[in-house]
Amino acid sequence: MVRIIIGQQLSISSAGSIYSRFIKKYGEEIEFIDNLENSKEDLLSLGLSNNKANTIIEINKLVNTKKIDLSKISTYEEKEAKDILCKIKGIGPWTVENFLIFSGNNTDICPANDLGLKKGIKIIYKLKDLPSDEEVYKIAEKWRPYRSIASRYIWEVVDQKISLI
Repeated sequence: MVRIIIGQQLSISSAGSIYSRFIKKYGEEIEFIDNLENSKEDLLSLGLSNNKANTIIEINKLVNTKKIDLSKISTYEEKEAKDILCKIKGIGPWTVENFLIFSGNNTDICPANDLGLKKGIKIIYKLKDLPSDEEVYKIAEKWRPYRSIASRYIWEVVDQKISLI
């Protein structure tokens, strides 16, 4: 979840750099981070925005007080996970969709408003413009029930700069 929050609206390389600094300082398991609430300045020094630092602190607090269980939520259906997680300031549908995709427990999530997915669809389907969210949903219907898996492959087309002839 922290990696996804860090990656909101950032390039892959920028997000990767910040996340690397984060795990170097704190490790990879948020439930083992003590006193993160007192570490806002440290989070900001890693390159996080104020809003992202606040969101990570809030997630940390909720996980450590057992008010949310991210492992359990990762097994929920998309709507149920969104109903819970989107109540947290700084977490929206894109964040939840990516969390569900990368937790590996849901094979049929379509992050239609994801810029990388739209770029990949534009390349693969040889579209003139980026598709709208509605066009992404329409195209992705063919991928059911494996839209999460298809999305990950499409992101690789963009991330690896694969050109299709």
